[in-house]
Amino acid sequence: MANYFDTDKVFGEEYDFSELSTFPEMAQRRYQEIMDGAKPDYPVFRFFDYLNAPESTGETLNWKQFWTRATAVSAQIQAVTEPGDRVVVMTKQGLEYVVAFWGILLSGRIGIPAFSPTEPAHAGYLEAILLDAQPTLILTSVKTAGAVRDFLKSQDIKNPPRVVVVEGVEDALSEKWVAPDVKPKDIAYLQYSSGSTRRPTASCITHQGALTAAAQVLRVLVTESRHRGVQWIPIFHALSIIYIYGCAVADIQLDMMEPAAMLQKPSRWIKLLQSENGEQVFSSGPDFAYGLAAAQFTPEEYEGLDLSRLMALGNASETVTRDSVLAFQKVFAPYGLRKGVMLPAYGMSEATLGFTVPRRGDEAPLVYVDGKELAAGRFVELPEEEKDTGLPQIGVGYPMEDAWVTIVKAEFDENEEFTGRGREIEDGEIGEIWGTSITLADGYWGLEEESKEVFENEIVEFLPDDKTHAIIDGKRVPAEFKWLRTGDCGTFHKGHLFVTGRVKDLIIVDGRNHVATDIEATTDAAAEGTLNIKGMAAFAASAADVPESATERTGHGIDRESTTEQLIVLAEENPENPPQDKEALLQQVRTLIARRHGLQLTDFLVLPANTLPRTPTGKVKRLAAGEAYTAGEYD
Repeated sequence: MANYFDTDKVFGEEYDFSELSTFPEMAQRRYQEIMDGAKPDYPVFRFFDYLNAPESTGETLNWKQFWTRATAVSAQIQAVTEPGDRVVVMTKQGLEYVVAFWGILLSGRIGIPAFSPTEPAHAGYLEAILLDAQPTLILTSVKTAGAVRDFLKSQDIKNPPRVVVVEGVEDALSEKWVAPDVKPKDIAYLQYSSGSTRRPTASCITHQGALTAAAQVLRVLVTESRHRGVQWIPIFHALSIIYIYGCAVADIQLDMMEPAAMLQKPSRWIKLLQSENGEQVFSSGPDFAYGLAAAQFTPEEYEGLDLSRLMALGNASETVTRDSVLAFQKVFAPYGLRKGVMLPAYGMSEATLGFTVPRRGDEAPLVYVDGKELAAGRFVELPEEEKDTGLPQIGVGYPMEDAWVTIVKAEFDENEEFTGRGREIEDGEIGEIWGTSITLADGYWGLEEESKEVFENEIVEFLPDDKTHAIIDGKRVPAEFKWLRTGDCGTFHKGHLFVTGRVKDLIIVDGRNHVATDIEATTDAAAEGTLNIKGMAAFAASAADVPESATERTGHGIDRESTTEQLIVLAEENPENPPQDKEALLQQVRTLIARRHGLQLTDFLVLPANTLPRTPTGKVKRLAAGEAYTAGEYD
């Protein structure tokens, strides 16, 4: 079997995803190549501990060191667990995390990337994982072992998992590692959702699916073997995990830091994007990070910066906004940042990672669409002279290799229950986004019925061959592939996928669909920097659930007998530039929402910063915010 991750395969024109096998097999082959002298040893992971050493130059693991540490931990796991057991990584970001997670991958057990209990306000998330997956072992580090044990004592768990400290595992155990008997379709790890709309659920990621996803991403980000990745996103996040294993089997060095280190000083991230020895560089981040880096820019910090060897910046994991993209490009273009480097992408943990991304070097399209047409289910681009009245939408590219994405109209029965079937609709019509690939997760852990509803759907009617998205570059989606119902709405426009919102975030007023993120973007535009765009929740509430105080705040009378849903917007103030005249702000927001969306705003509350409920990754939980509002918690 040829090694897919050889340079001529990863970066060349030929590829065959069927060659991908399992993590132990791929990693062992890479290690053997280095031991035989066919490949040079090199630093594979470098961690910058900026929180404890602000001038950190990075602690590194070369491939031989990494292999020794990971197989030693793997041997320890094999000694105290059984095949099929779940093993959680519960520690801070760092080299210990990398070694621990790879130790699980090499052991043949099922991994669960999580985080330290010292992370604030997320104990409920960890508790949900322990109750759902029932792991037998937790891997942690010296720095967080005490917090992990205290956390376990606080939980009502019948058979608490054993705790192993990674630094305490002797390197000599590496010799006792046994290559496990795992197959490509076996589960490698469980990727838990953020819990933004419900209790965390785990996507079952297979060895072959994960390796295929890594190959898909690397073929987009990488053009030659001399590459370095830069990552600060929490390791337990799907986008970070794929870098952890993808770079290790593809001759690519990965630089890392704590998320808090980047948030304190975005320049730490940006400076690492500069080439050190002529290598090309790539990185990724959520949309807010690009806006933050632009907002905190000072010329003094970036003297001598050269981003000309920066090849790709993935922008994913949350809605891509016009302001962040344009601001980042404007600020860093003088330092060699080229157009087309920013790659707004679309994906989810149920697909292991990605579905669509622009072609490298292509500038993602920014268009302005008619908000009222969008509410009616049509994506209508406005002419240049009318764009100030429209809603900005950014394209997120084309389907990745060996992945297919379509827009469908879902089918419901007479009881309004989803049938698991749908039909493909024309470009420009708003529908549900469905996708399929070998990277699809093997369902949700322990949720058979929900897995069937989400992962095992069928498209019963496709568009003609010259229009359908079930054929890409002449390759038709295999007939046996089932379709993932993503939960997102969108359309194709001029070849690019545009994501218009979550199905669950649709605000339906008078039979017309409005997207929460669009309403929030309009609110932000009206607020002129006095509110936090990442701290908003737009939703609909029944007239009966709107508090009496809403009329005082807005002057808008409410018919309590009305069956029409009412638009509510909760918004956290920008602590560095809070609104001085909230009455004037209300009028600005109400006017722009009416103009762009044809909607009347029923209630608008400006809240202190960090008031709204959030997921571990910082996303606002709209459902929980809506429930708190109707319960009177913000009144």
